[in-house]
Amino acid sequence: MPNEHYEKYKDTIKKVTKRNYRQRLVWLNEYLAEKACSHCGESETACLKFYPHHNKIRKLTQRKGMNEESRQEVTELMRESTIVCSNCFIKLEHDIIDIM
Repeated sequence: MPNEHYEKYKDTIKKVTKRNYRQRLVWLNEYLAEKACSHCGESETACLKFYPHHNKIRKLTQRKGMNEESRQEVTELMRESTIVCSNCFIKLEHDIIDIM
């Protein structure tokens, strides 16, 4: 027997989940909006990544809440990272450039 509460509020739960997910992505993109690649100066938000913790930051951002306490691990990783564009990220991973 399915959970009656879930069935009754299924659409509302989905909408709230999507809204919260978007808010978390906006929070991260707003942080990047004021940044630029530390190697080449690229400032397009869609191109910027956190080196070397990009994947971990993105995963945690999707799962954590919006309050300061929930974001503590994510913000610490962001502080430890260098912001680079996608091209420079690839070059760093293949030891073509060194910005550290």
